[in-house]
Amino acid sequence: MHLTALLPVLALAITTLSAPLETRHEGPEEYYSLGCPTNTTKPYASQYEQTEVLNTFANEVFVQQQVALGYDTYAAVDFINHAPEVSANGIAIVIPFQTAELKGGSVDLQRVFVGTNLTGTSFGTIHFRGNSVAEGEGDIAGIWRMIGTCLVEYWDVAAGVEASENPIAYF
Repeated sequence: MHLTALLPVLALAITTLSAPLETRHEGPEEYYSLGCPTNTTKPYASQYEQTEVLNTFANEVFVQQQVALGYDTYAAVDFINHAPEVSANGIAIVIPFQTAELKGGSVDLQRVFVGTNLTGTSFGTIHFRGNSVAEGEGDIAGIWRMIGTCLVEYWDVAAGVEASENPIAYF
């Protein structure tokens, strides 16, 4: 193949690779439609502000077990919930469920951080060691999608802590 035949292909590849990624900007529409608390959150925030909020939320909900305070302050009323053990969306369902799950147990926060994916969507992660009366010791990572300082969507991954050959397994 001659170089002249490759030039159009190379030009297309360079144009495609240099084009900016499509950026998804969640904004006021979803912030308001999901019922974010406008007196304690805002639709736009820096990564630092989001990290502060997620850290405060993690401490209020999981460490201090003030579940209603954390959700009422930072989560959308109709936040989208992907946790398999919770039956529906919204804080009206999750507050009593998590309050019961945490009762009598303890949580040791391991890490809390916020970042964005390639489309510009903000996500925060809370990784913790939990000890539950009902479930025993667990390794849990909660993933939150955020709009500004409002928590609007949630996923989690959890595993029971078992004996391991790896001395630093789980944590």
